[in-house]
Amino acid sequence: MRWCLFRDVAAFDELKEAWVDLLGRSSVDSPFLRPDWLRTWWEHFGEGELHLFTLEEEGRLIGIAPLRRIARNGRWVLETFGEEVTDYLDLPGESGREKEIAHALLTWLTSPSAPEWDVLILWNIRADSAVYSVWPSAAAAYGLAAQAEQLTVCPVLHLPSTWDAYLQMLDRKDRHELRRKMRRVEALERVRWYILQKDGPEAGKAIEDFLNLMAASHPEKAAFLSERMRGFFRQAIRQGLQEGWARLSFIEIAGQKAATYLDFDYGDRIWLYNAGFNPRFAGLSPGMVLLAYLIRQAIEQGKRVFDFLRGDEPYKFRFGAQEVPLYRILIRRSE
Repeated sequence: MRWCLFRDVAAFDELKEAWVDLLGRSSVDSPFLRPDWLRTWWEHFGEGELHLFTLEEEGRLIGIAPLRRIARNGRWVLETFGEEVTDYLDLPGESGREKEIAHALLTWLTSPSAPEWDVLILWNIRADSAVYSVWPSAAAAYGLAAQAEQLTVCPVLHLPSTWDAYLQMLDRKDRHELRRKMRRVEALERVRWYILQKDGPEAGKAIEDFLNLMAASHPEKAAFLSERMRGFFRQAIRQGLQEGWARLSFIEIAGQKAATYLDFDYGDRIWLYNAGFNPRFAGLSPGMVLLAYLIRQAIEQGKRVFDFLRGDEPYKFRFGAQEVPLYRILIRRSE
């Protein structure tokens, strides 16, 4: 096995085919770990030095560690990047070989040829990731201090085979409320919902409509959507539409967009990324109704999981989701 270090952003494109192939052989495949997503983040927000570590065996990529090195408080920090907009991060490797890959990377990182670093931070690691189970004990073998800190949760809904079975999973009160909200909206005239899942002439306007509804839905979201952040979303969504895994859904009432979601149709799950709604229609709960339609469609498509991603907002649990902890792993060299 041989580690290589790439420092130029062009490596995202050079490695893309092998990188995507590796994700398919890993246990952590997600849209957030695709090279285009991380490259887009780097182009808009990248600070410090890009450090893309790749592990090859007989010409085949078997592990990758997308990191950056940045000076912080007088110390060199190596870390996974994009955590503020990337719900799941990880160090992709061939499934079943995560422990071997972790030791190979740690051997290299503690060698004289490695770049200088004081702290390694692995952001947004799921509790069921091999990184969470393997890295703290592996680090100890190299005299490194490791600590796992829970950041938040990612509520996850395991889908049954039918919509009726799903409704029976819900608390009686929540089931009644959901049905009531759906009936109330469906009784209105000129109601429709739809999904955009490909690039085309209508994509640009749909992206802007999503961003504007997102900003309108809450002052914190409006503040979050700086022009630079909007630029990131425009590029990331467009890339996902081109590749066929990003989706923009809308529900319209009387010809006006009342609510919207950005989600990812990727693998055996739907990943619910962000939302927006028109405050004018707040009394009709269009976001809840649209979400119910997306869950119902996911069941009909045979999806196994509806992932609400990061955050413990109460509505996620009213829709039947269960907590999955999300961690930050810190690995420190001796003082």
